[in-house]
Amino acid sequence: MNYQCFLSKVYVLFLLLLNIDASEYGDSNTEYCLCVPFWQCKADFSGLDDNGLAVDVRHMREKTLNNPSTTSCTGDYDVCCEAKCGKKGNTVASSENKETVQERILGEAVTTEFAEFPWMLGILKGLFYRCGASLIHPKVALTAAHCVLAPAEYTVRAGEWYWERENEPLPHQDRTAEEIFIHPDYHPPSLQHDIALILLDAPFKLMRNVGIICLPPKTPKVILSQCIVTGWGKNSIQKGSYQPVLKKATIPMVSRSRCAEALRGTRLGPGFTLHDSFICAGGLLYDACKGDGGGPLICPVEGNEERYQQIGIVSWGIRCGMSKAPGVYVNILMFLDWIDTKMRELKLHTDIYKN
Repeated sequence: MNYQCFLSKVYVLFLLLLNIDASEYGDSNTEYCLCVPFWQCKADFSGLDDNGLAVDVRHMREKTLNNPSTTSCTGDYDVCCEAKCGKKGNTVASSENKETVQERILGEAVTTEFAEFPWMLGILKGLFYRCGASLIHPKVALTAAHCVLAPAEYTVRAGEWYWERENEPLPHQDRTAEEIFIHPDYHPPSLQHDIALILLDAPFKLMRNVGIICLPPKTPKVILSQCIVTGWGKNSIQKGSYQPVLKKATIPMVSRSRCAEALRGTRLGPGFTLHDSFICAGGLLYDACKGDGGGPLICPVEGNEERYQQIGIVSWGIRCGMSKAPGVYVNILMFLDWIDTKMRELKLHTDIYKN
């Protein structure tokens, strides 16, 4: 080998080691993986040192052979790290989020950190925040039907944390809603079957602050007492204001019988029946509020509490936690087949939110 050529290659490798960042490989992202330099993958192949994603590592050549839909990584030293859904992000060290941000979610003080919930999305109607949503595929958002029922130009934002800051550790990403699929049985007056899928005009780039949430199997094994709801909604129903920073609340699931009984004690009256498309959680000052609609209700997986599955979508409630009644959420288990069917019709893989 020519000595000058050898030195040139060593110098290039040295520059790569000094300057390369995983996000620079984002253009090579596929539905399944994050293309990163091999030295950024942990030795046990369980994750990325600088990324809040749990991963399985495959060399790109093997991945390409086994999966025709996967394109090659561009870097000479890349491996394909297959992103696992439902993994909360790690704290991103940055001067922008060193101060502790505390907000109020109906009386409960909470703290959120940048990239803590990488699947959390915001839906904008025109220039204004409308609802929450969750990312179940780089090209598909899951939300409540009532959030996107009105004809409009909707923008879906991923990777956002603090709406009033422009200098976050990693930039947010915006995509346009190309097509919206509202459940055919959605009933606006009662909000029954309050679920919708948003097909985006281009896939989101999976990064430290943009990830996929898992959907549950039909018989989920999650810890129902430690579920979490997230959103930028109001901190009270009357004089509350929308929250600029993403907030969270840990809330327990509530049985259907107890929920229905509590709701009958409100203005809904003694004849109220809780529809099968709903589940309940929270109450007694622990609840979502206006503007949180469409956002995810997630629960930790039994035996693997660092991973989460989305079991609900914020739908409606009575006075945002100010009554004794729990909040009402879309029962995702009832719609798993519908979601899978729509994804197959769009020729999109479903295993990305099941792995």
